[in-house]
Amino acid sequence: MMSPHLSGICGRSFLVTRPEGQALVLMDGLRALGAKAEHIPFLAIEPIDDRAAIEHITGSLSAYTACIFISANAVRVAWPELTKAGRGWPENLAAACVGPGTANVLRELGVAHVVMPRCRFDSEGLLAEPFFEESRCHGHAFAMIRGEGGRDFLAQSLRARGARVDEAAVYQRCLHPDVLSRLQNWVDAGGGTLLVSSSESLQRVMSAAPQALRTRLQTLPILVPHSRIAECAYQLGFSDVTTSAGGDAGMLDYLRSYNVSEV
Repeated sequence: MMSPHLSGICGRSFLVTRPEGQALVLMDGLRALGAKAEHIPFLAIEPIDDRAAIEHITGSLSAYTACIFISANAVRVAWPELTKAGRGWPENLAAACVGPGTANVLRELGVAHVVMPRCRFDSEGLLAEPFFEESRCHGHAFAMIRGEGGRDFLAQSLRARGARVDEAAVYQRCLHPDVLSRLQNWVDAGGGTLLVSSSESLQRVMSAAPQALRTRLQTLPILVPHSRIAECAYQLGFSDVTTSAGGDAGMLDYLRSYNVSEV
């Protein structure tokens, strides 16, 4: 059901919370709808110093049935290592991911075979694809490139189907050093609707924010692209939560469909 705060997008204020370098699609899309868009990154993405795991995967890349990237950040951070010394991406190697944003990054880098869910943009959706049927997993090896922490459901499920999964954590997520002060200024200036694409980012901000700021944030409408993030938002005290389809495109499509003039 549509939040009443999302009716009539033109002229309203929205906050994009994606990390630096990943907000352009949402910012441009919101402005094209006539909205006021501001970007305050909730998290900073930092490469992990220990490169042993990714170096092992790089040395065996052609032997995998697919290389699974958990996020666009995983692609961006790991790509220089995976394709170093001009070796390029193996022509017959599939890349898999859970969402359209990551798929777009892979295609822009020239990966020809990208496997992603057709409907549900999460680990469960990816596992439901014919590419990952148990008969096609048993006895095969997969590489998984991810950030530090997060769900282990996908790797565990593939191993349960008889696959070997070699994992490499290549980045860590940290609370952006400026987020709380910038959020306070944004709220004091009137706030608006939060666009949140990560449960972890919302949890970290709400845990670090002073009580007064948390209370102010909880009164704001929030738009998220997955039911799991919506559940997290409710648990953190938000009451005006709207769920769209997955990814930036899903959020923009949702907003576009309700960008009607108020009379």
